[in-house]
Amino acid sequence: MLNEAEKAVRKGPEVSRELFGGVLDFDAAGHYPGLELLNFVYCNDGEDPLPVGNDLKIWRRSHDLGRKIVWDGSFQNDERRHSVFLDDPSAEETLRELLRCLQLEIPSGTKEPKWTRAHFFPYTPSLIHWDARERKENIHLERLYLRGGGALAFKILRTDHDLARVQRIREGFDELYSASASSQLEMLAKFLDEQSEKDEKPVEDNIEKATRSNIDGFEDTYRDGMLNILEQREATSVAKIRAIMGWTALWLVLMQNRRSRYSLGLEIGPIICDCGAGSPQLRRVSQRCLQEILGNIVKAVVKAEPNIPTAQRNKIRSFFWATAAANGFLNAWRGRKHFVLSVDTLEMIVLATIPAGSEMPYERFVTDVLYGQLGIAVGRGAAEASGLVSSIDASVFEENEAQLALQMIAAGLVTQYSDATRMVSQRTAS
Repeated sequence: MLNEAEKAVRKGPEVSRELFGGVLDFDAAGHYPGLELLNFVYCNDGEDPLPVGNDLKIWRRSHDLGRKIVWDGSFQNDERRHSVFLDDPSAEETLRELLRCLQLEIPSGTKEPKWTRAHFFPYTPSLIHWDARERKENIHLERLYLRGGGALAFKILRTDHDLARVQRIREGFDELYSASASSQLEMLAKFLDEQSEKDEKPVEDNIEKATRSNIDGFEDTYRDGMLNILEQREATSVAKIRAIMGWTALWLVLMQNRRSRYSLGLEIGPIICDCGAGSPQLRRVSQRCLQEILGNIVKAVVKAEPNIPTAQRNKIRSFFWATAAANGFLNAWRGRKHFVLSVDTLEMIVLATIPAGSEMPYERFVTDVLYGQLGIAVGRGAAEASGLVSSIDASVFEENEAQLALQMIAAGLVTQYSDATRMVSQRTAS
């Protein structure tokens, strides 16, 4: 029998909601929050992508047929096989290879996944799908990897007090898939979806209902970034979808760091990125920065619930590094890790922070956007503002800033003019 103290111990999801507003869990790390967000936006019960009120219901669909075709060796025994392929092996293999190319990346994956682990990247609206698992040959729609990070992002967007901004975000979501809504890929995805397990009626999502928003001003950074991404008229829909998923993931880890420190009574410290300056000292400082952040998350969790099981505590902690690694904010998934900014991450940040049709001086981008808005320290200005120059020579940060500029020039995100002016803007080839 459990005593009263043991009965009162709160589980990881409850503690995570208290600290961060929503459920942050290692199993739901990486790209899953962005995929979950799109499920709420495009599969809720109504035409409004960001509905108001507390009576939200969603239509969940599994896409089990499409996923089983690729990632289930027993698909040959599926009764739907004949109706799809009419016993044409070449058609089956062609479709299998096509669907394989649509897989959402699994950064930690080293072998062929099971069909329940593999998800489709949401290139078209009918490719958006929920989690599912198989029990006694029956498909059950339930959370496996979509645990709540995307529900938090959705709650933040739909409870925005700036009515003009939330309306513009609604319009952006309405337009996002306009170019692909009648594509051949959408027709194929819709055909497979119609033969897959789905809800017979919309269901209430208790995770989203319990999620908290409007906790601090940093949520407006997420909303502004989402608005900028959706209103990037020159970017392709795929580039914007990738940016939506990447921006959601990046904001969640930045928020997790901030709210952990706040709960411990600490000031917001910079996240130090090594952008290839070649300084062992900078690399070590970035590594220590990561360990400090992870340590603060654990301390915050234990402070909120001293008796939380170690496994649940570590799952909240691991959401940070796994999501950062999957989205190009850490150098690797395994081994010694430090903060970096991959080209994909930089492109996403540019789309999220520089309005459509605008450009920004590179120095201002590094100081005002990366450090001022996001708390990411790269250059000398951030090092001086945060006091890092007291322990690291300022020239190291100057070289770090110069290396980042070279990477962004090579990626087409920075244009360097003859007068040495450097301007940051959206990559025209997106």
